[in-house]
Amino acid sequence: MRYHHKLSYLSLTLFSSWLKSLSESDRNRLGVRIARFAYYLLGLRKKEALKNIVIAFPEKSEDEHIKILKKTYSFFTQSFLQFLSIHKSFRFVDFEIEGRELLDQALAKKKGVILATGHFSKWEMMSAWLGFSGYPCVAVALKQKNKGADLFFRKFRDSTGMKMIFRKSSLDDMYQILNDNKILILASDQDAKRRGVFVNFFNTLSSTPKGVSRFHLQTGSDMFFITCHVDNSGKYKLHIQPIIPEGESTIESITQTFTTLLEKKVRQFPEQYFWFHRRWKTKPPIAS
Repeated sequence: MRYHHKLSYLSLTLFSSWLKSLSESDRNRLGVRIARFAYYLLGLRKKEALKNIVIAFPEKSEDEHIKILKKTYSFFTQSFLQFLSIHKSFRFVDFEIEGRELLDQALAKKKGVILATGHFSKWEMMSAWLGFSGYPCVAVALKQKNKGADLFFRKFRDSTGMKMIFRKSSLDDMYQILNDNKILILASDQDAKRRGVFVNFFNTLSSTPKGVSRFHLQTGSDMFFITCHVDNSGKYKLHIQPIIPEGESTIESITQTFTTLLEKKVRQFPEQYFWFHRRWKTKPPIAS
């Protein structure tokens, strides 16, 4: 491991330990300060995020777009600090769970379960709830180039009971997860380039990963859409709902169904969506 990778691992470890010493209010205030710094001085992915917000909400004014963007910076900065102190911060979260019995019933079938989700709201707290609750989960994630940061986050998530597998891992390994009656978690809302299927997301054809639909069609494992958001009262609402496409179950119909479910959540809480991905980078092929 290179020196700067080792330094990244050490820095994240020390920062995480320090965050655990802070009170909830102090940590949140720190998050607000960092968010302001990131928005006004660093501008990380600022233009891309604003562009995405404009595409998603063309009916809103420029001031409303900026307001959503600022709130997004604040929300995810505070969420990241919360995640880094999760072994303490998790104890202060008041969860309201809907659909847990569906997950339990699906696992009882001994065919594994597919959970589709997106980069919406408190997905790290959602993962921690699954892990701390004893569910046998494996999430598919992108391997980070910085080996120190990658090692830190893998060990950190593992400490919550959430196992990881990389996107470029063998498909056989992912099928084995389902064969072992475990839960395979797929965040399926990033641009999938030409490998994806184009479905409607905010009235725009969007290249979307096929994994959820393919695994379901080839294994018969039950599939659900799962999210965890913060409502206006501050309560964490974790929602598990079945993915039931209209008509025949195909790659397109399944993918469109959970993408529509995600869009409904984002429209309700736009500042809780991670707008910084290049979601609409790949354009659909021109019809001949």
